[in-house]
Amino acid sequence: MDALEPRSDPPAKQQPKREWPAQEGREGILEFLGYKLPPEKRRNAPYIADALLRAGARYDRYSANRNDWLNYSHRSNRLERIRKSAVELGMGLRDLDILSRDDLTNRVDPKQIEVLIGLLFFLSKGIVDLLNEVQTKGRPRDLAEERWILELADIYENCFCKPARIWGSGVHSGKRRGTFYELLNASRPPSFPRHGKLSLKQLNRTLRLRKKGGLYF
Repeated sequence: MDALEPRSDPPAKQQPKREWPAQEGREGILEFLGYKLPPEKRRNAPYIADALLRAGARYDRYSANRNDWLNYSHRSNRLERIRKSAVELGMGLRDLDILSRDDLTNRVDPKQIEVLIGLLFFLSKGIVDLLNEVQTKGRPRDLAEERWILELADIYENCFCKPARIWGSGVHSGKRRGTFYELLNASRPPSFPRHGKLSLKQLNRTLRLRKKGGLYF
């Protein structure tokens, strides 16, 4: 009688890799998350999908109003005018002559006037912070796209528990550029071009500046 040969199990069937198309909507995002999320995170997929869709809606809103903010010099000038007006109004109210102040407080609660003065100076300080972050030179950047990338990078790192990175080069397909790139592709907002646009150079530049804290809006 021949000796029994050890029986080997058939090789495990590998899950086929999928290239995730863009703009499949909420169902497509949920399918992607169910396929890619760590097992312990999958029950949160509906909430993550909603966060991704909200980020996309913000991109659409910013993109539709691109002409309002694309010229960073005009944007800075508008902010500076508001800052000056807020400071002038706050100082004007604070420095009213005693007669005018009494007449005004007979019509407006003096506590509300003091609150308004404080808010005006608080507003001016907030605008100064904004002005320090506005681009000052060079070709205008696509801030709608940058903000969308940054928001998705935050979502990705919170959900996948690893840094948002892009792998490969322009010759590689999306699935070889890493999970973060696939997430971006699967979550493209409706107004985002379906093909192209996700430039590796732009993505890597934005992620590098995010890491260094050197992004200005």
